[in-house]
Amino acid sequence: MLSFGSLRGAGPGPIASVAPDGSGGGVEERQVAAPVLLECGYYDVEQVEAITQALLVTLGTACVEKTAGDPFSQPAAVVPDIKKEMLEYLHSQSESYASGSGVVSSQGMHQAAPPSKVADDIFEGFIRSKKNLYSRVSSKIIHSDKREDKIEDFVQELDCTGVWMVGRREVLAKALLKRVDRSKTYHCKMRFGTSEELAEHKACCMLRPLTCVNNGCGNVYSALHADAHDGSCLFKLLPCKLNCEAMVARGEMEKHSLILCPMKLLSCPFQPVGCQQTMPQGVLEQHCVEFLGHHLLQVLQSVQKHEVAVGGQGQRILLLEKALSIAQRAEAVDIGSMVLTLKEQENRVNLLEQEVKKLRQDLKATDVSAEVLQLRRELRNLQKQVGSNTQGNGSVSPLH
Repeated sequence: MLSFGSLRGAGPGPIASVAPDGSGGGVEERQVAAPVLLECGYYDVEQVEAITQALLVTLGTACVEKTAGDPFSQPAAVVPDIKKEMLEYLHSQSESYASGSGVVSSQGMHQAAPPSKVADDIFEGFIRSKKNLYSRVSSKIIHSDKREDKIEDFVQELDCTGVWMVGRREVLAKALLKRVDRSKTYHCKMRFGTSEELAEHKACCMLRPLTCVNNGCGNVYSALHADAHDGSCLFKLLPCKLNCEAMVARGEMEKHSLILCPMKLLSCPFQPVGCQQTMPQGVLEQHCVEFLGHHLLQVLQSVQKHEVAVGGQGQRILLLEKALSIAQRAEAVDIGSMVLTLKEQENRVNLLEQEVKKLRQDLKATDVSAEVLQLRRELRNLQKQVGSNTQGNGSVSPLH
């Protein structure tokens, strides 16, 4: 298998030497050794770092996918085999991409695509090839967060145990970058005949690695990205945006401006009593000392206004209490009137009940008198009959 090692430059072929007399019979051929060309060897640091990290993630992911659903196999047990298969796959796919054929190039990858993007597509293809049936089904059923957590934990385990050292991954990353970098913009292809020429070029190569000089940063990047890093580095010291004399790190600028900067504008603490001046934070104390008498006078006036306001509020409270008392009394009078009305109605009802009772008694008495009169009439009639009978017989005296 072709190694991802450095490309070997092909020197010129054999050179024929002709005799000084120009005759053809005395031609003497001699082999001249091809000059050894020295390669620059600089790569885009960000691209190399991205591919280096992706190599470890791809290995860990492929191991997890390979053993998913198998209770008798653990990801760590298949690392050597998966790593070997991965190297073979990277070799074949990167070679196909470099030659313009194969899976990656057939997907329409742009010629100027960053090598890390090309490598990611190759890595994704390898991971898909390692998914077993259970892994393919479970990826659609099991929550993706759980799967991602398992992969992340295993990648950290690989990193801590040193299964694949960073240095070796970086060498492979550079070889892979060089092979898939069709635009030749992410690695320097310059070669030189002497070490002096090489050193002169490296001193100004746009892909030479630089270390950020800002205190606390330490990031390494290619010279090509120096301006971009300088424009975003959180540790770069900048003049305070409020124009104080301090130099503040970009990442601390917001905190400095809102809290610490002496040029931050503040309102006078006596603003509630009438002082409307605003001033930088650094001169606030001096302002309070200079205007102490004026502030005290404003405080006194404010207290007096508050006393008047409190007095007015007291009067309002008293009026409200009186109004409430009158309302309560009126309500009490209404209740008393209602009680009297109810009592009068009760008395009237009692009188009516008594009259009804008397009427009933009178009616009953009237009914008895009528019966007595009837009995008397019948008695008189009976007496008359007896009297008539006595007179007829002449022996019985009339009844009285």
